[in-house]
Amino acid sequence: MKTIFVTGGAGYIGSICVEQLLNEGYEVAVFDNLTEGHRKAVEPRAEFFQGDLADRAVISRAIGETKPDAVMHFAANALVGESMQNPQNTFAIMSATA
Repeated sequence: MKTIFVTGGAGYIGSICVEQLLNEGYEVAVFDNLTEGHRKAVEPRAEFFQGDLADRAVISRAIGETKPDAVMHFAANALVGESMQNPQNTFAIMSATA
């Protein structure tokens, strides 16, 4: 059975994708920091890892544990108002992942 690693799997689009993948017979691991997603949105059949993509140790551990066949990336800071009021947060994230 193939394992799919879904970043942002607790968000609206990511959680729908996770449910579809599970229904198609895939094993799914969800990685989300829950700043915009919701723990309740994560399908109970999926393995859940809470962490930030900017934390290389946490993401490496999660990927190492699940050994995914594919990654689907839905993680994002999507709140426009927040990015306009506090642009330094967006730039900090961008520089941490570069």
